[in-house]
Amino acid sequence: MVEVEKKIKVHRDVKVVETIALFDTGSRGSYFSKNFAEKIGYEPFSEPKQRKNAKLIGDTTVYIEVEGYILPERETIGVIEDLRAEAIIGLNIMEKCGIFIEDDKIRLRYYPPTSIII
Repeated sequence: MVEVEKKIKVHRDVKVVETIALFDTGSRGSYFSKNFAEKIGYEPFSEPKQRKNAKLIGDTTVYIEVEGYILPERETIGVIEDLRAEAIIGLNIMEKCGIFIEDDKIRLRYYPPTSIII
C-alpha cells in the first residue's frame, strides 16, 4: 500500500472546492469525509451502510481535477462519517484514469488523462 497527499479540485454543478486528497493504493474505492461532502453537497442515505471499518452515510457525483486536468468521467464518491482525510482517491479512479505513484509523487500516464477500458 502506497499513500501520497496531493491537492485536488472537486467540481459539482457550479461549485468547485479544493482539498488535499490522500491517493491510496490500498483503497479500492474513493471517499469524502462528511465535513468535506457538506461543502460540495451530497445525498445522504436513508440508512447508513456499515463497512468493515467505516459508516457510509451517502454519496455524491463529481468531476475531479488532478494536476490541472479534469478527469474524463464523473465519479460517484462515497461519504464516510469519520474519515481520517477530507478525500481518499482509491484504485477505482487511479487505475481507470492512469494515475500512479512514483517516487512519492502523483504521476499521470496520459496527458490529458483518459479513461481506460480493459
